[in-house]
Amino acid sequence: MARNFNFHHPIDASMHYNRAIICLDNAFNIPDGSFLFYAALELRICIERFLFEYLVIMRVDEEKIETYMNEYRIKNLSNAIYEAEPEFDKKLEYTNFYLATIKIGFQMQVPDMHKLNYYYGRLGNYLHNLKRPTTSTQNQDWWNDFIKLLDEIRAYMYEFFKVPRAFFQMNDIGLKLFEEYKNDTIPKDEISKKILEGFRK
Repeated sequence: MARNFNFHHPIDASMHYNRAIICLDNAFNIPDGSFLFYAALELRICIERFLFEYLVIMRVDEEKIETYMNEYRIKNLSNAIYEAEPEFDKKLEYTNFYLATIKIGFQMQVPDMHKLNYYYGRLGNYLHNLKRPTTSTQNQDWWNDFIKLLDEIRAYMYEFFKVPRAFFQMNDIGLKLFEEYKNDTIPKDEISKKILEGFRK
């Protein structure tokens, strides 16, 4: 008989991150090492969803979004982000400069695509069939490395979820200021002055 499973969680990157934390807590509090594998799965999906959400935040054309619905490879999702916005990293850097100028008390992290791709691959290695127990589940060094990796990824991803994530759409004036910032055509303090002038209007 078909079952109607209720799933009362939002499908977003932060939800997968939070579920990973719950699994990590269970692994040590119960204790039960099998929860580490669930944590690895949740973190892996978290990375996939995290990058996909940038495409949504950036307001990528709906048709293009549809083409990425079934895309899970981190390299391809990263390429999609840079295809949509070639200056993605620099614009996030400028956004942080803007936030600091207007005295907003947080900075947004710029994702390291190479690191995310590396983490994604490493997590995947633990989610395949483990053929030799003596070099995996029966080996304390193997468990230590697994736990160290999970903790490293947990700490890295936390930096993105502890502050709001956004990607600002710039008007013509904003784009001109961004170009001046990017190309160092005028001093940064002059750019800050122009930002504040516009912000106070």
